Amino acid sequence: MSEAGHGHVPPTEPKSGYNVGEGPVTNQAGFITVNGRLFAPLEGLVANDVLQGGYAFLDWTDNGNTRHPGSDLNAGSGDCNADEGLLVVAPLGGVVRAIRYAASGEGNHVWLELDDPLLPGPTWMHVDHLFDVSCREEQRLGPGEPIGLCGRSGGWSCAHLHLELLKGPPQSGYGQWPYGWSQAQVEAAYYQPLAWWQAATARVLADANEPIPPEVITVLQEWQVRSWILGPLYAAAGIPYNPESGTAAAWVQRLRDGHYPGRPRTAEQPYGEGDQRGVWVEYEHGCLLYRIGDGQASWNG
Repeated sequence: MSEAGHGHVPPTEPKSGYNVGEGPVTNQAGFITVNGRLFAPLEGLVANDVLQGGYAFLDWTDNGNTRHPGSDLNAGSGDCNADEGLLVVAPLGGVVRAIRYAASGEGNHVWLELDDPLLPGPTWMHVDHLFDVSCREEQRLGPGEPIGLCGRSGGWSCAHLHLELLKGPPQSGYGQWPYGWSQAQVEAAYYQPLAWWQAATARVLADANEPIPPEVITVLQEWQVRSWILGPLYAAAGIPYNPESGTAAAWVQRLRDGHYPGRPRTAEQPYGEGDQRGVWVEYEHGCLLYRIGDGQASWNG
């Protein structure tokens, strides 16, 4: 779907506020991680400002012709090249599928097919503008293992890591750039990186049987919580799962209210008759009673 002759080209001038002037100070050492199991892809990020003025998901680029399909991660401290040479790593486990070079645009860029059991959904990862590449095609990388070094290859003024997270292999091959795509087309093919990160965080915490803070799921839509978080918990327990069920809705609401119910211990079990007819499900951190007639839910424990 990329148009011939159109690609990921740098602007004549850096985006306003893009890693210039005064900015947050980063330690430029170490990684943001969740339990040492999920890694932010770029070393030294400031947790509350990972973009530092770079292009965000769906920002206009290419003079208003392209919705930015990823996020530009920056770990600078006022100098637009402060993060040049910092490590770029795999956030979760996967296999390197392609390493490419483009003189204008992507520069040194790498495609990974992530296949980690804690993924929130099928994911291909694409990173651009690397100063150097330290992996090889078909190499398996574990969480936190290096892909290369952050850079500005492809003709960019300021070093940064362009990160894309796709919902499947690139439709147009390893040179894919969604020039002229509608916003709906971009959203159908690419994850919003922050939503993906929050869902992966929830999966890692749930796998460790740890509570999931409400702020982790605030950016997630209802279907994302049901599919990316609750669905895998049912699968891990070997219990049939219906994402449209009232019990699923009650579990999600309980989570949003600040209480983590945990994995299911039982399938839905019937109780009551008539207007009081319903089902109950035991979870690791409480038992849910769900009344079918009026959709009322109550928790014990």
